[in-house]
Amino acid sequence: MKRHFFISMMAVLLLLGSGKMMAQTANQTTPVELNGIWQMCFYVSGDPSIPGELKPSNSFKILTNDGQFVNMTVIPNKGAIIIGSGTYRQSAVNAFTEHVEKNLHLPQLVGKDNVLEYELKGGDVMLVKYFVKKDPEGHEINSWYYETWKKVRMPAVYPKDLVR
Repeated sequence: MKRHFFISMMAVLLLLGSGKMMAQTANQTTPVELNGIWQMCFYVSGDPSIPGELKPSNSFKILTNDGQFVNMTVIPNKGAIIIGSGTYRQSAVNAFTEHVEKNLHLPQLVGKDNVLEYELKGGDVMLVKYFVKKDPEGHEINSWYYETWKKVRMPAVYPKDLVR
C-alpha cells in the first residue's frame, strides 16, 4: 500500500514538474516585450538629410503570448483583411523567427521560417529587418527588408477626436 502511494505521488510530482518546465519553455519562446499589437510606421520628412516624423500606416502585426502572429491591413472605406499568419518564437537575443503558414504579400515564405532581427527603441518602437532570397516567381533577389513598428497602447482617456 505504501509502495502504491509512493509511486502515485512520484507520478503527480513528475507531471507537475513537467508542466512547469513546459510553461517556462513557452514563456522563453514568446518574450513579453514583443507581445501585443504593433502598427507599421514610416518616416516622413521635407528634408532628405533627416528621417523626419514617424507616421502610422494601415498595417498591423499582432504577436500573441502563446506564440501566434497575424499580419493585417485596413483598407480605407472597405475594412480589414488578414495578409499573413503563423507562429513565432524568440530565436536569439535580438531576433524572432516566424513560421509562416499563410502570406498574401510574400507567398514565397509560406511553409518556411523567416528570421526577423529586431531592435527595440524606447520600449514602443521596434526596428525590424529580414532577408528574402527569392521573389514570388522564384527569381533570386537576395534582399533585406526594413520595417518600423510602433506598439499600440491604450490611452488613459477616450480620445475626443476619435471617429468610429
